[in-house]
Parts: sequence; structure tokens; C-alpha cells
Amino acid sequence: MLVRFLRCVGPVVALALGCIGDLDPKEIVVSPRILDIAADPPEVAAGGTVRLRAVIGGNRGPVSYRWVACAGGDALSGGGGFGAGTSEVGCTSDAGFLLPLGTGAEATLVIPADSVDLDAVLARFGDRAPRALVEQYLRDVGVIVGVGLTIEADGRTVVGYKRVVVSLNPRPNRNPPTPRVRVNGRWVSVPAGGGAACVPEEGAGIRVPRARNVTLSPDANESWLERFTVLTALGVFEERTEQAFYSWYATQGDLGRGLTRPPTRDNEWLPSNAPGAQALWFFVRDGHGGTSGCRLDVTVE
Repeated sequence: MLVRFLRCVGPVVALALGCIGDLDPKEIVVSPRILDIAADPPEVAAGGTVRLRAVIGGNRGPVSYRWVACAGGDALSGGGGFGAGTSEVGCTSDAGFLLPLGTGAEATLVIPADSVDLDAVLARFGDRAPRALVEQYLRDVGVIVGVGLTIEADGRTVVGYKRVVVSLNPRPNRNPPTPRVRVNGRWVSVPAGGGAACVPEEGAGIRVPRARNVTLSPDANESWLERFTVLTALGVFEERTEQAFYSWYATQGDLGRGLTRPPTRDNEWLPSNAPGAQALWFFVRDGHGGTSGCRLDVTVE
């Protein structure tokens, strides 16, 4: 069953219900949003280069960008494997350093060749961290470099944050392949030449009737999932397998869920009753820093 969130309709109602601002579900994109920040690659060796790209939705006018890189003061901070005892506070003035990366729609982060220096890390920790533990940490887990993005659009300021892993891993993490989704029985995917748009693999563009549910089914082939290592809160290295998480956004209507994961990957979208052009975004994330996505333009009739 699809549920539409209550909107605030006036100051008295807003005060009585505790409403502040627009209460559209977060997966319905009605104002400028950073839907995703992709790092290519998401894990890199010292001396490597990372290309950063943001997916913006909901804006009506031009978007301005400001990218920065940052890191905490702890040489091993934030490296617990995306979810094992770590936090994401973003690139704030409290970060160890802030490095401007530019003001374009994309940015490039060059990792200094001496950024993962075993002897320097050992010197900082002394007897608190045995050499073998630090060596394994830098190889299998890595350290975090944060990337902050601030956008200005339609009079709004939106802030996003992305973590990039720097490690000595001989098999670094890769981004998932771009999503392949069946929309009302028709497969859509990103063409071989790449790009940010999903298009039908056969036939013309996707057209759907207004106010009728549209089925959304990601490809169940998840052979791209990788193994990775985390350092748990108990100080034990543990090997895990990535998991697929599917994020869904739309410009109008209702989505059954904003996030799905196996074994229930599928979703439903109920377009609004207004005909015309609408958009859907599909993202797949591996729970380990990797992400990919695309936008699908749909005609509602």
C-alpha cells in the first residue's frame, strides 16, 4: 500500500502538527538534492587519482558546485569498513585539513604518494599499535579521505559527503555496474557508450498510464559483489561480502519504498495523475563505498 505524507497547509496547522517545511517523502525529488556522489574508483592506492561526480535532481535553475577534500586527525580514523564503528560528520571546519578541489560539475582528487606511510603511522602510535596490525590495516582496510560537496541551486544550499578509501590493497574495491531495471516488463540500462541516462534496450521510450502502478525490478544478477575486510570494534579483522542496496527516486507520484535490498529488490511507482514528462533515478550501492546509477525519463499519458 502506498502512503502519501501529510503536507503543512497553513501556520495554524503547521504549529499544531509540528510541521516544518515540505513533508514530501524523501524519495520524491521536488527541490534541489544531491542524490549521489560517485567516486571512480572508490578505493585507490597512494599516488592514484579519483574522479568525482555528483547526481543532482530537483533543480529548476543552474547549479553551482564547491568541492573540498578533508581528513580527520587520527591516522586510522574512519576505516572500519563503512559501518563498523565509524561515523560520517562530513568535511567541516573541524577536519584535519580542507583542500579545495574545484567548482565544476565534476572534480578530481589526487592522492599524495606519501599519504599511506607505514613508518609515519607506526611513529604516531608507538607501542599502542603492533607493526603487523598496522600493515594489515593499511593493506586490507585502508584509511579514509573525505570529500565534501556544497551546491547552490534555486536559492537553496545543499551539502553532501563521500568517503574514499586509500589503501595498499592489491585488489581494491570497484563500483557496481550501472543498474539494469525492468520497468513494466521492459529492460532499461545505460548504453555501452556510458552516460548518466538509462534507456530501453529495445523499442522506443517508456510510456506509462497516469495513476497506475509501474513495476520496477532490478536485475537479480549480483555476481559483481566483492569480498572485503573490516576491523571490528573488538579489534579483530573480519572478512565480509558486499550487499546490494537499491535506492529509488522520482520527480512526482509515490514510490512503494525508497530503499530495497535482496531478497525483496523490486519496487512500485505510482505516477501522479498529471500527464507529461517525469523522471526516475535508480542507484545500486554495495555497502562498501561503491555506487552507480542512472536517470530514466518517462512519459506519463
